[in-house]
Amino acid sequence: MADVQAYRHDYTVQAYFKGVVAPAAATLEAKIEELGLSDWGPAPFAKADLKNMLRETMLAFGLSIQSIWERQLRTYLIGCASELRPGEPVAAKLEKADWPELCKWFCKLRGIDLEVFPSFPMLDTLQLLGNACRHGDGKSANELALRHPELWPVIPPLPEGFGVSPPLPPSVSRMEVSMDWLRDFAKAIAAFWSDAEYIYNESIERKDPHLEAKLIRDRAERSWLPQAPD
Repeated sequence: MADVQAYRHDYTVQAYFKGVVAPAAATLEAKIEELGLSDWGPAPFAKADLKNMLRETMLAFGLSIQSIWERQLRTYLIGCASELRPGEPVAAKLEKADWPELCKWFCKLRGIDLEVFPSFPMLDTLQLLGNACRHGDGKSANELALRHPELWPVIPPLPEGFGVSPPLPPSVSRMEVSMDWLRDFAKAIAAFWSDAEYIYNESIERKDPHLEAKLIRDRAERSWLPQAPD
């Protein structure tokens, strides 16, 4: 039933991106462009404030997408545990599990490593982003900077004669998350649930003709064919 109940998870996250994230960002970007063309005296200052608001908004959206994903995954695993390991105190462990522990539990409960999913690299990056946005500078932000320095804008060097700019640490206060990143995160979550649904459908022992026909199409169209869990 955990697989059945997860059937709309991919739609949920994509609808959130398309219906909430994209329109909100577009509104702010339009206002920034409007201020850039304005002859109003304080416009440059208002534009700078709004650009900073947009940056903070994008970080907040990154955190919200990560929160949706983590809640979906945790709820899914708790549902799997209630059916596959009834009577064991697994749910309590899953409620407190961090990301590495959730990955381990996914393998234990579903018989396949989460790391083999094509979407895993983006989901792993999303987890780092969520931690950095939630807690600020620290281990996750440092790891994120090592993997994806492009999330931090390049600071131009000082003009000649002003000395050399010292390298700045990868502070979350300077991190910029673009719409492309948020879109890719949402796509990765949707792709994961699509793959999970495929694995579930393949694992059904007695498939009706409609499901078998669907699986035949899926096998022909898929770029990744995971092994069904035992």
